[in-house]
Amino acid sequence: MKRALLCLCLASLAHAGNRARPGGTLQVALVSPSAAVEPLTADAPVDALRLLLTHQLLCRVVEASRPTPGVLRLATPPSVDPKLVVEALQRVSTTATPVRALLSGVTGWAVAGRAVELQLRGAAPDLERSLCHPAFALPLGAFRAKGPKLEAFDEQPSGRPHLDAVVLQAADARTAERLFAQRRVQVVLGASTADEVPQLFVTALALGPGLDALKPAIESTTDRADLARFFVAAPAGPLTGLFPATLAAQGPVVPVSRPAPLTPPRELVLRFDEEAPHEQSIAQRLQVKLQPLGYRLALKATPRSQLRGRAPAEGELLLQSFVLPPSPTGALLMWLELGGQRARIPAVLQQLATAADVDARARELATQLALELPVVPLVTRGLGVTASKDVQHLTRDVLGLPRLDDVFLAAE
Repeated sequence: MKRALLCLCLASLAHAGNRARPGGTLQVALVSPSAAVEPLTADAPVDALRLLLTHQLLCRVVEASRPTPGVLRLATPPSVDPKLVVEALQRVSTTATPVRALLSGVTGWAVAGRAVELQLRGAAPDLERSLCHPAFALPLGAFRAKGPKLEAFDEQPSGRPHLDAVVLQAADARTAERLFAQRRVQVVLGASTADEVPQLFVTALALGPGLDALKPAIESTTDRADLARFFVAAPAGPLTGLFPATLAAQGPVVPVSRPAPLTPPRELVLRFDEEAPHEQSIAQRLQVKLQPLGYRLALKATPRSQLRGRAPAEGELLLQSFVLPPSPTGALLMWLELGGQRARIPAVLQQLATAADVDARARELATQLALELPVVPLVTRGLGVTASKDVQHLTRDVLGLPRLDDVFLAAE
């Protein structure tokens, strides 16, 4: 009996030592070249994480319901002004980027008391999960910028975080590793790790008009697994269809016959984001692989603002990186928008609305459309995290991003 009581006491002490201790400052190394990030440009894992320190996913703030088939009601807590939701909806609806497709089933919205009611065209299937996209994020994150620090925000809807503050230090991967080894930081965000995490951040190649013959050329010469292994910081993986493994099981890769080389060779321009090192590496690899088949690619580093929402011109290819929502339906709509098939979205939504299993039907349509759209999916990305032992309760959200608002520091 005494031994049992002793074991119980020791277990209680161990548990007490791991309880959430309020306070403390978390030192973080951030592997990111971006100087600033906004909801519509947070399309890299580390950028989205940084955004969500000061913002909150819309789906985490509101309570969604459907009082009638034609209305999606987003109720806000007392501390949140519904006008913030309206601003997020307006921001997404007026952008030219693929994310605007997520509101394709919405005809308008209006504030009704402490809620925003969205008027729907048809059923607008799975719109609730599509709202879990960084583009809809509200400025209600766990932290507020105060000089070099991000300090805890007491008035956020989900409550004050355990930490008092987070200090971010931008660094390249090697410097971040050194800072961690020297215990000058407790967390590295963007570290190359083998974590098994959701990978909803994707990179694809958009083809200009008349370049359908490029798809078999790329499929037959380019190994996506090699692209992910050698040119993208892990966690990363090959993207063989429109949906990453997070949204659908990946089928076997079907071999494609190598086409005959073009004669004479064709000159094309391949544009990539000048702020995305992995896009530059992939562009260089494609340049090498396609040259023997008669495609001579001139690589053009381009500002991100000039790439997002732009359709490729004749004789042009665009590398595009973006984040998909945790919804097969929402992901399918974004691919249609990227592929210049916006006119097909209403018919696709109608097919999904009448399906017994919306997710399964979206996956079927994605398999079909992958052959038709002038896009080539290439790789997926997640966010690698390295953390010291005193960083407790490091969880991840629906996008696979670590939630620093849940973190606390173990007692010394």
